[in-house]
Amino acid sequence: MAENGTDCDQRRIRMSKEQHNGNFTDSSMLSERKQREREERLNIVLWKKPLVTLQYFCLETLINLKEWTIKLWRRRGVLVCVLLALAVLTAMYYIEGTHQQYVRYMEKKFFWCAYWVGLGILSSVGLGTGLHTFLLYLGPHIASVTLAAYECNSVNFPEPPYPDQIICPDEETTEGSISLWAIISKVRLEACMWGAGTAIGELPPYFMARAARLSGAEPDDEEYQEFEEMLEHAETAQ
Repeated sequence: MAENGTDCDQRRIRMSKEQHNGNFTDSSMLSERKQREREERLNIVLWKKPLVTLQYFCLETLINLKEWTIKLWRRRGVLVCVLLALAVLTAMYYIEGTHQQYVRYMEKKFFWCAYWVGLGILSSVGLGTGLHTFLLYLGPHIASVTLAAYECNSVNFPEPPYPDQIICPDEETTEGSISLWAIISKVRLEACMWGAGTAIGELPPYFMARAARLSGAEPDDEEYQEFEEMLEHAETAQ
């Protein structure tokens, strides 16, 4: 009985060692394969392999177009509603009438919001220049509105010329009637649009990282590789 128990224990130990060695071998082979695939991906560039790069580009474009077409077909009701809404807005924009004053007002507001959203996107993207549009555009705009508000004792600046020029209104106001909340309310649109732009500017890196993760590509970052090695060592120790 004792000999049989000893044999069973030895067999168990041998099986666990073989399983451990197999897991270690599989993980090392997987790491080598990932490294080899990473090197192959780095070599697929336009100036080294133009035909292969253009082939993959065309295939990826066709796959994306197919996926977008399927998604649009599944949501064809929403697409038809959006096209009808665009057609109505286009007709209202070009047809003359009393509504044109509201159209011009909405057009001005739209371009004004798009301007600040674009500055927010530039602040996030940077374009390699470290451009921070809050210090260059939004901050000075808020400062000028604040100074003019305390000087005019009002935020009801004539529009136009505001915001190109800040001119005190003709109406009489009581001394000390201006408040911080009034100034915040005056610049809240610009600040919110700029903040929305900075948030939008953070989306492309997120989607690129997500697409790389889903496609099996891993970031060529030393810290990321060290983190992966730590995880492998932890799994081996367990």
